[in-house]
Amino acid sequence: MSCKDCLNRRDFLAKSALAAAALVAADGCGDGQIGPTAATLGQGVTINLADFPGLATEGTLVDVGHVRAVVRTGDTTFLGLSRVCTHEGCVANVEQNQIRCPCHHSVFSATGAVVRGPDGGDSIGPLPTVNVVYDQVAGTLTIS
Repeated sequence: MSCKDCLNRRDFLAKSALAAAALVAADGCGDGQIGPTAATLGQGVTINLADFPGLATEGTLVDVGHVRAVVRTGDTTFLGLSRVCTHEGCVANVEQNQIRCPCHHSVFSATGAVVRGPDGGDSIGPLPTVNVVYDQVAGTLTIS
């Protein structure tokens, strides 16, 4: 059987590798975000402070769900943080009053500052803050 337009195995593998590399490059030309983005946060969420006893104490970082964490910074002030890691978009966990990414072991402080970057030493930015509105009368926080 004659096959003048057929590829041999070596040419097939070389062209397949080139096509895969082109797909990776094209994927990297997006909006610069990898993994969950602000859209992951969705609509704001309202929580009752009574449901999160850790928020009664200043400086205690609390996972309030919905990929958010909150820390009380004063009698009537709170700091909200996204738990989406700035390295590759993994959802990080609140552990030992820090936010720790399970994917590449980045660690962020209770203010969102980088304590340790990911394995491999990549440089990353701090966690984004999210808006927190405290309703003292209702005893609620609305977190965007």
